[in-house]
Amino acid sequence: MQRKDLFGKALFDFITGNRPENIITWTTVSPPEILRTSYLFRSFDEMPEHERLSIEMSKGRILDVGAGSGVHALELQKRGYEVIALDISPGAFETMKKSGVKKPVLSDIYSWSSEEKFDTILLLMNGAGMAGKAEYLPVFLKKLESLLHPGGKIMVHTSDISYLYDAYQLKFPQNEYYGNVMFYIKYKGECEYFPWTYVDLNTFSYFAAQTGFTTNVLYNRDNDMLLQLSK
Repeated sequence: MQRKDLFGKALFDFITGNRPENIITWTTVSPPEILRTSYLFRSFDEMPEHERLSIEMSKGRILDVGAGSGVHALELQKRGYEVIALDISPGAFETMKKSGVKKPVLSDIYSWSSEEKFDTILLLMNGAGMAGKAEYLPVFLKKLESLLHPGGKIMVHTSDISYLYDAYQLKFPQNEYYGNVMFYIKYKGECEYFPWTYVDLNTFSYFAAQTGFTTNVLYNRDNDMLLQLSK
């Protein structure tokens, strides 16, 4: 299915005042819920604790992968950091340019070639999901490793969604990791979907180790985790 860039459309509508609406999201294991478009433009004080922690712990040259509206990049810029904000969404890219992100990049992480190296790589808002499936994490992390300075760190937000199976009386899949889902978006009457993954700590640590990374837990509360990967 070709991406319609509905997240990007919502972001650009909001920043340009083009009658923005809220986004409806759901997955194969969770019901529809409203994602306020305004939340995607939150201030530092409005960010959840794990996002504030990731910003406080960022150092050196920073790459924000899946940067969205650019709120994390903007906060890091305020603190004097050089940040490249990477996103595959044309709407997000145009939004970041309008919002004042100094170095937005429109690209898929796999096709982006850069001679630049980074001290901190951020994967926020369930950034582990960008791997598509949990079993693709080693390839995903290998690409990120190629962009790291020696001694650099990757900070990644992920979630354990096993509780959803109990909450909605669902059977665990037999031949698929339970965190691999299809993610659905509806915006202004249009829908799109794509593969996404929510990776529990043990599974993430296992796949990270295959790429030579050690996984340290910086935050773990209410099924949300901020993990730090280092060599």
